[in-house]
Amino acid sequence: MLNGGVNSWTIRQVALERLSTCSDRPFLSQCGNEFETYGSFIESAAKLANAFRAMGITTEGAVAILCPESVPHLHAWMACALLGATEVPINPTLRGEPLQHILRTAQPTAAIVSAELLPHLLEAASAITSLRGLVVVGSPLATAAPGHRNAVSYDKVMETGTSEIPDTSATTSNIGSIMFTSGTTGPAKGAMMPNGQLCMMAHQVIDVMRITRDDVFYGAHPLNHIAGKYMGVLATFMAGGRIVLDDGFKAGSWLAAVRRYDATISIAHGPMIEMIFGEPSTPLDAKHNLRRLMCCPMPPHLADAFEARFDLKTVDMWGMTEIGCPTWTSLDAPRVPRSCGRVLTDYYDLQIVDPDTDAACPANQAGEIVVRPRHPSTIMQGYLGMPEETVRAWRNLWFHTGDLGYLDESGNMFFVDRLKERIRRRSENISAYDIETAALGFAHIREVAAVGVPSEFTNDDDIKLCVSCEKPFSPVDLIAFLTTKLPHFMIPRYIEIMEALPRTPTNKVRKRALSESGVGPDTWDRNRANVRLRDFYKD
Repeated sequence: MLNGGVNSWTIRQVALERLSTCSDRPFLSQCGNEFETYGSFIESAAKLANAFRAMGITTEGAVAILCPESVPHLHAWMACALLGATEVPINPTLRGEPLQHILRTAQPTAAIVSAELLPHLLEAASAITSLRGLVVVGSPLATAAPGHRNAVSYDKVMETGTSEIPDTSATTSNIGSIMFTSGTTGPAKGAMMPNGQLCMMAHQVIDVMRITRDDVFYGAHPLNHIAGKYMGVLATFMAGGRIVLDDGFKAGSWLAAVRRYDATISIAHGPMIEMIFGEPSTPLDAKHNLRRLMCCPMPPHLADAFEARFDLKTVDMWGMTEIGCPTWTSLDAPRVPRSCGRVLTDYYDLQIVDPDTDAACPANQAGEIVVRPRHPSTIMQGYLGMPEETVRAWRNLWFHTGDLGYLDESGNMFFVDRLKERIRRRSENISAYDIETAALGFAHIREVAAVGVPSEFTNDDDIKLCVSCEKPFSPVDLIAFLTTKLPHFMIPRYIEIMEALPRTPTNKVRKRALSESGVGPDTWDRNRANVRLRDFYKD
């Protein structure tokens, strides 16, 4: 835990306290390899911090992180914290315009990138002039980045770098992370999250989940999400526990990994939970040490059965990148069916308001969920480079989440639906704008709309792309084209060819109608056509 109040919290302060209190304790292991101690982890991060500083990174400078879930990724994250700089973690599957948009918006001075992703980074970075230096992971020589005047090998930094922690004046209000969350009518928005918010999220996890230095956290969540990095890694780091980082989620081996790594706590989103529960039951289902699981959310129809089958306790919550998680259920209180918990009133004010008037709704009436912090620097400070979006979200002194919900008479909150036209796929908020922009580059397409249709998992969407065209085309050719522009999770499953897209009297595409129409007999289905995305993503 941290000394001092919330108004003095920084990740750098956490690191210095860990260095003085538990330097020799094991902290981080990748897939069960030898644990790196707190001291060696911070020392490695300091080496990278000094390398970034030599590239021109100062307090509040930005470092792009384009690495998979890995130890180097976390070294880079902590290096930014030690410098008082800003990490910009990027989904490692991004390429083309979505990646270029993030780089144009964030304007990073330095980047750390896995060698296999370097071609995508260099192609996207050609549109910006801010990038002064690269650290390349997985390549012994900087020749992996030909022509870049300031590229160094991560291995070389670890071998010869200076491990002295650099001086900095970082405060709780310094932006510690910019995470990009997909918009609905435009490109992804960069949420500027201060150190106070990042530390508060971790503190809440420790408090609600009762994490101690004896816990082992199993991390199979992406590190470009708050759940994996701040509710998982930072919470464990702050508590003095251990973390085993896996290289991705696999439903069929999840429980075996939990057992192998002796994990006591983890986190999973709704579709992950449904996939785990969908695995065949065995006599070993309850033979493990995992006793607490954070769920975001727990599918209501599985809650009791999941806990009974795996002999563990789940805690549900509701939140988003911009604000963290204002509501949590309890390890002790009886489950309130379908509720995502009660408001953490020490940290947040929360209301349900009429979406049209912002007038407060009475108990049990659904409206938009709006939130504001009770301490400074504990929710995002705005969307980077998008002041209009920031002002649109902040109205009448409340942050408007775009989610619909209600509070009952006892203060339990219930999520109902999304007010905005978002597509939610495997815990990713999908930008319809990015899909549509990419599709319009395909020959003969005249107009296009990407919408979500229900998948086989609760609160999860498949993507349907509705198009009108000038000439007939092959859906397979369109899929092949999109795989050169978009990551795999943005590729539509369904394609529906129409004479014209339905529009309102003001000429807006009626996306809700397209979504509600679902999948018809004439809708092309990628799965039914046996088109496998892995055949297109060879690199």
